[in-house]
Amino acid sequence: MKQSIAIMDFGTSKITVLIGSRGINDSINLDGIGVCEYAGFSRGEWLDKERLSYCIGQAISSAESRARKKIDKLYVGVPNEFSLCRVGHVCISLNKKRRVTEQDVEELRESGNNFGLEQDWTVINMQPIYYTLDNEHKLIEPVGMTSTKLGGSISYLFARNDFIADINGATTVADVEETEFLSASLAEVLFLFDDLRRDRCVILADVGALGTALTIGRGDGICVQNYFPWGGTRITAALADSFDITLKQAELLKRKIILTLDPNYTPPLDDGEAVVLQTEYEIEVDKEIKRFSVAETNKIAEQEIRRFAEYVRKALKYCEYDYPDYTPLSITGGGLGTIRGAEAYLIKCLGREVEFVKPAQPMMDSAQLSSALGIMNMVLLCGGDDGRLLDRFKRWFSKR
Repeated sequence: MKQSIAIMDFGTSKITVLIGSRGINDSINLDGIGVCEYAGFSRGEWLDKERLSYCIGQAISSAESRARKKIDKLYVGVPNEFSLCRVGHVCISLNKKRRVTEQDVEELRESGNNFGLEQDWTVINMQPIYYTLDNEHKLIEPVGMTSTKLGGSISYLFARNDFIADINGATTVADVEETEFLSASLAEVLFLFDDLRRDRCVILADVGALGTALTIGRGDGICVQNYFPWGGTRITAALADSFDITLKQAELLKRKIILTLDPNYTPPLDDGEAVVLQTEYEIEVDKEIKRFSVAETNKIAEQEIRRFAEYVRKALKYCEYDYPDYTPLSITGGGLGTIRGAEAYLIKCLGREVEFVKPAQPMMDSAQLSSALGIMNMVLLCGGDDGRLLDRFKRWFSKR
């Protein structure tokens, strides 16, 4: 019988708990899923801390009911807002020219964990961006290579201790015996991109309802992680305000948007076929049809998307990590995925390649599940509940 594990993912508007196991061809089989809407977080603070424990309990209880099994251990993804990334450039001497061992790699990783963050932060992941040997050439797998020294760039990811305390308090109330924490952004990057793509560098924006987690990853590690308060509800709110409609109606309208529509297009006079131009979007409200101008609706959406692009541009401009200029912006999450034509419009705004990415999982290929499935995939890669995840994950990468 395949071992199942349970994970928890914090979006900006929903808490998701998944119970599942590894299927055939590296797929993921879900036994149960629990989702609970909550107020979310902003600037590193819970927006409704008093209800946090209740919402976590609801998501756990719902997943347990659907899977018909109790959660004893829960793996929790830490969002960028409650996480910190530090990159250490370290080097150790091997004393003589010899083959690099896994113990050498472990010593190198531990030697770089000297950021003095123990009081407020707990290390949750240590992953390699690259390693170097005598010739200083960058490589991903040094074990078995011959050298007199071992160096590298190692990514250290930390979780805020107050976040850990809040979650542990809530899961204890929900009768979960044990929790373990890992970086949600790291899990997502490892899940959505293969080794070759990550070795070149990836820039991932997970756009949620209230905010966006922006992550730069390379090799098996994270180089930079950021968070800014722009989410898909910014477009919804702008439509509601401009047209004096409810947020629910504005969400329906947002899902109709096609940014590539040009209501001012004039077909050539010598074209013998009749051309029907769409100049209005229609939504049904209480069995009545409401109509909205395509030109005005698209203008509102484009204005908000430009704001998103400006956040991304500033984050990349002031990024201390020297990433390749040709690296495309990959977008996942549910905040922008419903707007057709957003990809092409962002290319125009940013002047770089933009792509929308989502899980390559049968029946679960929704961008909204990228983070949750990434967390589950990361735990399953390490073999489930066999020991501490941080130690198992380091060993798994040493054998990549």
